[in-house]
Amino acid sequence: MKKLISSSLLILTTFISTWSYAQGSTVRGKVVDSEDGTELIGVSVLIRGTTNGTTTDIDGNYEIDVKNSDILVFTYIGYKNLEIPVNARTTIDVELESDVSELEEVVVVGYGTLKKREITGSISKISGEEIQNIQAPSFEAALQGKASGVQVIQGSGLAGSGSLIRIRGISSISAGGDPLYVVDGIPITQSQFTNVSRNQGAMNTNPLATINPNDIASIEILKDAAAAGIYGSRGANGVILITTKRGKSNQNSFNYSSRMGISEPVAKPRMLNTAQYLQLYQEAWENDGNTGRATLPNDMTWEEIERRNIDTDWWDLTTQIGFKHEHNFSWNRGWEKLKLYSGISYSDNESYLAGNSYERISGRINADYAITDQTKIAASVSYVRGNNERVNAAWSGGLGNAMSTSLPIYPVYNDDGSFREGIANPVRQQALIDWNTIDHRVISNLNVSHQLENGVNLSLGGSYDYFKTNDDKWEAGEWVGRDDIVGQAFANISEVDNYNGTFTADYSFDINKSTLKVLVGAEYQQSVRNALTGKGEENVEKQLRLNPEMVPDTVYAGTRINSEVTKFVSFFARFNYNISNKYFLQATLRTDGSSKFGPENQYGFFPTLGASWFLSEEDFLKGNNLISLLKIKANFGITGNSDFPPNQWRDSFQRRGDGNGVGYAFNPTLFPVRYANPDLQWETTSSYDAGFELGLMNDKILIELDYYYKYTKEVIGEIALPPQTGIDDKYFDNFAEISNQGIELSLITTNIDNSTLLWTTNFNISRNSNKIESIGDFSEDAIEGGTNDTRIIIGQPVGTNFLVKFAGVDPQTGDPLYLDINGEVTRNWDPANRVPVGSVLPDFTGGITNKFKYKNWDFSFLFVFTKGGDIYDSSSKRQLGVITDWNMRRDLFDRWRQPGDIATYPRLTRESANHGSANADINTDLWLHDGSFIRLRNVSLSYQLPKISEVIKSASITFSATNLLTITNFVGLDPEIARDFENATDRNMSGSITFLTPPQERSLNLGININF
Repeated sequence: MKKLISSSLLILTTFISTWSYAQGSTVRGKVVDSEDGTELIGVSVLIRGTTNGTTTDIDGNYEIDVKNSDILVFTYIGYKNLEIPVNARTTIDVELESDVSELEEVVVVGYGTLKKREITGSISKISGEEIQNIQAPSFEAALQGKASGVQVIQGSGLAGSGSLIRIRGISSISAGGDPLYVVDGIPITQSQFTNVSRNQGAMNTNPLATINPNDIASIEILKDAAAAGIYGSRGANGVILITTKRGKSNQNSFNYSSRMGISEPVAKPRMLNTAQYLQLYQEAWENDGNTGRATLPNDMTWEEIERRNIDTDWWDLTTQIGFKHEHNFSWNRGWEKLKLYSGISYSDNESYLAGNSYERISGRINADYAITDQTKIAASVSYVRGNNERVNAAWSGGLGNAMSTSLPIYPVYNDDGSFREGIANPVRQQALIDWNTIDHRVISNLNVSHQLENGVNLSLGGSYDYFKTNDDKWEAGEWVGRDDIVGQAFANISEVDNYNGTFTADYSFDINKSTLKVLVGAEYQQSVRNALTGKGEENVEKQLRLNPEMVPDTVYAGTRINSEVTKFVSFFARFNYNISNKYFLQATLRTDGSSKFGPENQYGFFPTLGASWFLSEEDFLKGNNLISLLKIKANFGITGNSDFPPNQWRDSFQRRGDGNGVGYAFNPTLFPVRYANPDLQWETTSSYDAGFELGLMNDKILIELDYYYKYTKEVIGEIALPPQTGIDDKYFDNFAEISNQGIELSLITTNIDNSTLLWTTNFNISRNSNKIESIGDFSEDAIEGGTNDTRIIIGQPVGTNFLVKFAGVDPQTGDPLYLDINGEVTRNWDPANRVPVGSVLPDFTGGITNKFKYKNWDFSFLFVFTKGGDIYDSSSKRQLGVITDWNMRRDLFDRWRQPGDIATYPRLTRESANHGSANADINTDLWLHDGSFIRLRNVSLSYQLPKISEVIKSASITFSATNLLTITNFVGLDPEIARDFENATDRNMSGSITFLTPPQERSLNLGININF
């Protein structure tokens, strides 16, 4: 931490400036609307604390004599008051924001917008500014703690890593459990399993890292059926709508922002040094009945260790102080008919893992053109190139080696300076491997809208989302143990072309005191995925992408994966009925058809119905001095899920022989590899939601409480077939039922609001209960969550730990004790004694944000918290169990050493039989720990600088820190980690498991923002 603070001071000095002030002057300026740039006539401009003032003229201009210490107060009916210190400026141009009530705020919903008053479902809105203020590997991590019912588990400390997001629980097992992401109306490619290599190097691809947070204007999270139902079969896991920035009328402004920072891990493992390792290893040697000095692993000798004084800190050798910097430049221009927003961005974020970084270059243009008052065109195009300088981690080496098989007794180099071979040497690994994953992404759309004379609005839109990832790795011949080659290279290339077309028509009917809004539409989406793997050997000196002349002869000699095509067609309608601005009804209807299902099950129907009632508009509450808002709401709906690989309803075969495996009797043969299931059908979730919104004391206190219940049928599982079928692959089937229920509370308060200080608090807390209701005729072992014994068990949450219970350490012998299936103590570990243990679900999660504004200063901090929720630390069974080729943690100091000892860990041994098993890697609840934590997620301090020149309208400097403090009793590295996953099943069932996963990073950042 000291090193981090010292480095941050170096960055801080680059931003320090001094300012001088004059004694008095005349201030001139213009006041305009912040949204469309319209000049505001008659705005009151007063010097605070006096009656001296003026008003703006017909062009929005004003002029006033002031002292340098004065503060100008701008007031105008229908707009928020604004106070601005003079600070020696002679020109102060002002943009006033509309004073729109909370209920009149416009919220983005599927295929359009509604006023918040009209919403009958549950939607959380987060501004782009809130996302941009948090340093995170990818934008979605910045959602943490911002919305009730949204659990965000941030990715590991690897650069560009993705987060695990769950909205109101998990309703799937082998289908995707993540929300649908929609950017400017486009459902985008988001799967972390797009790359052929899946989680190669203990890291998944994260397509969301290609989205530039600086382009985001707002994010809406659709949480229940009434909100997400318009997306039908893709709304069961919730929907995250991302709206990018657009140009504003009558404006011509530029913005430049920059941020620099440094990072380190939030925690460091307590691994043994050489003296400690030798002591414990020798103790295990003697406990096993041996005498003399222990024989050390990998031909290491006590003499060499003592002669060379070897004590290698592999953690320090594989980590660094990460340096981060980003630069954003945008132009906002508005003419009478044309509005334009354009922006370019560059960021380079090093993680604390040595050699690891994520570089992103992006550009965006959004344009809106009014051909006539009735016909308008909106177009957007963005391009992003992401370059992930990858390193091995966790199970694949690198920092994972530093916490496992890289022993402190191993030297990095031999006496002659060459790398030591034959050991886990992550320094050698990094030096002899060059690895990049390069992403290219283009998101573009074009929309034409026209209003007919009768008021009907027609809209036709088309979009294209192109995502390509090129995973290139070069390994030196020395690394692969071949002296006859310079090196070898691998390429894994994946392309996804996502086409989307939408047509909608909407109309608003006025009926007496009522209004009916009708939206109907149709949508077609086609996604084409092509993948290619290849390998180049011989004299390959660098990555294949840097050897284009070798591609025809090497890369395409690899395995080609045929195109996967998915087609989606939808028809939908939404009806919003407003009666006297008190009673609101909403209904949505959607029919979806998907090529992922067989002919008999291709279509699904997904309706929703919601209602709300504003009691505060009734005569018996209207004008109440205490209750300013009271709204009750309820809704019901059916949503679905079809997020799994295509063609799973078909059977498939593989040819073996002729170089592709061994055929029958050494002859080429077609083998069945997947069982056909034409009855495969949609997952369907029936959702019920009820709640209220309460405003007190003129909305100084806003409370929202929601209860929900979701029941999912026809849950899809990837199920293993019995060996006697002769099919060694798994198949997809509808086999289970899952329920989720929970309660969410959000509280927003304005604690102080006067001419000097503004203090607001935003608090949210949520609880979810998840349960497997049925698994048909299958057993708990029908679905496996990786290698860590998480299972589906009736009455338990998805991914429940299914483990043998640890009963403690025998004080007399030091042997580990277990409980059998009947609860009796035994010395033998037997998988037949596995039972559901612990709770993978937290008791509750939430966040609290406090914001303060004092004169030119802004200060905010965000705490996030989780109570309960067990984490299985899978690496502990090797670090704290039977002594193997791994290093150990200092936790083993609390071990049994002599009869009568009461210890946490058994006596040390190198023989797994002494732990009651033939296998050293045994899973017990000894490695299951409470994951409760409170984390200071973000702290930000910003200062609005005095005006520097007539050109610069405003400038601010901001210091921020992420993950500054964590309070937890978790015995592992980090209680909040989303690790690498093999597939959707693993992601759904093993989200609470860590295995040598790099902890999150702590960062300190300094930024500047200039408007001119």
